[in-house]
Amino acid sequence: MSNYQVKKILNNNIVLCFDIQNEQECIAVGKGIGFQKNSGDFIDESIIEKVYFRKDNKKINQYLDLLSRCDEQLIVTVEELINIMEQRFGDHYDEYIHIALLDHLNFSVYRLNNNIQVNNIFLEEFSVMYEKEYIFAKEALMRINDKLGIQLPDVEAGFITLHVHAALNRENASKSALYMQIINDSIAFIEKTVNQTIPNGSLERMRLVTHLKFALERAGKKQILNNPILESLKKQLPDTYKLAQDLSMMIEEQFGMKLHDGEIGYLTLHIQNIKTRLEEGNNL
Repeated sequence: MSNYQVKKILNNNIVLCFDIQNEQECIAVGKGIGFQKNSGDFIDESIIEKVYFRKDNKKINQYLDLLSRCDEQLIVTVEELINIMEQRFGDHYDEYIHIALLDHLNFSVYRLNNNIQVNNIFLEEFSVMYEKEYIFAKEALMRINDKLGIQLPDVEAGFITLHVHAALNRENASKSALYMQIINDSIAFIEKTVNQTIPNGSLERMRLVTHLKFALERAGKKQILNNPILESLKKQLPDTYKLAQDLSMMIEEQFGMKLHDGEIGYLTLHIQNIKTRLEEGNNL
């Protein structure tokens, strides 16, 4: 006998259940799982593909409320995408993505239907910082547009990347967005100081983005990076080191994240490399 008893049919593929063995509500997903089922019926466990939100009635209620406001095809497509994500990256992810991604895409469709444009200035940085997630996000966006017969803009791949990265790393998507904002402001700070633009797509820019990403992650974890050539950098590249220091102060003052001296030393190297290439007049 099945342990899963139907409490509410959400659609043919998603059912609110009561897990009798564990005495808890949950969401069960499976192709045709709700077809011709009624409240009180038991579900054949062999067709259950995923069970989530166990012991979390708050998330269940959030999800139920969200489902009532979403197009069924969008709901099915999001669950398909999460299933593909699990196959590609593994099943150790934050289940909240079932809510977060659906909620985001539902609002994206609303913006599209109401001609509300949104910009995402971090697409190139995403492709470097979260390369695997970004590749998946671009594929996901194509699938969404195909399944729903719409044309969400390319910028949505960036937002999908954020949600996937956050889920896989069990962190809030707003944290990843914050890091992107810091990196964007940091590049603008450097460009203003040297009075030149660091070209998009350049190897030096991508190296800087990657270093800043890991520097911010270390700062968030209060990890100190040792830099054996720090004192030498201070003496040999005083102007560039001062720029890196000023950048670090900006990050701390505006975002409350402190970069230690070792990080500032490595930033000095990246910035000096960029300055040298720009001064030589080479294409980065």
